[in-house]
Amino acid sequence: MALQIGDALRSGLDTLLSEDGLLITGVFLLFNLGNTVASSTFTAALFDEMMNMGGPAGPGSVAGAGAPGFSVSDFTGPFSLDVAMPVAVVMVLLFLLIGQLIKFWGIRLFAEPREIMDENTSDRAVMAVVLGGGVAVLTFALSMSSSALNASGRPLLGGLAGLVGGLLSLVVGLALVYLLQSIALYDGGYVATLKHSVARFMDAPAQIIVLLFLLALLGIIPGIPSTASVVSMVLPGTFNLPSQSVLQVVSMVLNAPVQAFSLAVITDAYLQVRADQDDDGF
Repeated sequence: MALQIGDALRSGLDTLLSEDGLLITGVFLLFNLGNTVASSTFTAALFDEMMNMGGPAGPGSVAGAGAPGFSVSDFTGPFSLDVAMPVAVVMVLLFLLIGQLIKFWGIRLFAEPREIMDENTSDRAVMAVVLGGGVAVLTFALSMSSSALNASGRPLLGGLAGLVGGLLSLVVGLALVYLLQSIALYDGGYVATLKHSVARFMDAPAQIIVLLFLLALLGIIPGIPSTASVVSMVLPGTFNLPSQSVLQVVSMVLNAPVQAFSLAVITDAYLQVRADQDDDGF
């Protein structure tokens, strides 16, 4: 049986509206608040580092924005902390790992007990941090390589790094789309779990790509308030919108159920393709 996209979406909606779904949505909301502080703090620290390296923008303006009236606080809102760059990096990395643990817990929560092959939660949670966190950190590093090269005055290399990093992130993200589900619900070691994750993607690659595309479209909704706040700053008076901080909070609130729904949908998709394989050696 091929992956049934409609079944996965319906199962995800039912899970989202259940007690477990509401619980994980609330946890995602709290996580989003902390993650916003971490990412805003990192953005502010990165901006300061670029200014110290002699970035193209003058004091109080955003590097390369071409709009001298903007400061970095216009984009980070009231959520950034005044800390050194190493501390900001640690904050971002810490929340990357916390995010993996939350998803791991949510997957175990969404699955039926009979669908969990390894009941040793602590060992599998460590694997989630090591494998899932490792992939998340790698993706983050790839995304930052372009900014680092641009800040060092090498825009051509920065553009190339951004292109290569984006392609690598896409390939890794697709091939390991079921990685956390495999960690949470499978019973293999580190290498076996990686192979199992890739094998399950290869069982129905076209269907999962379509499903991910649909979830990506849904993910646009939480970003609308933040995008609107940026537009209102660039074109003042065009829209009568609430303050940027209010719009950022709205984005956080909208993003939480989308994250929970997406996690439930991908988990159901994984269980569908896994049920189709009695013994594939992985």
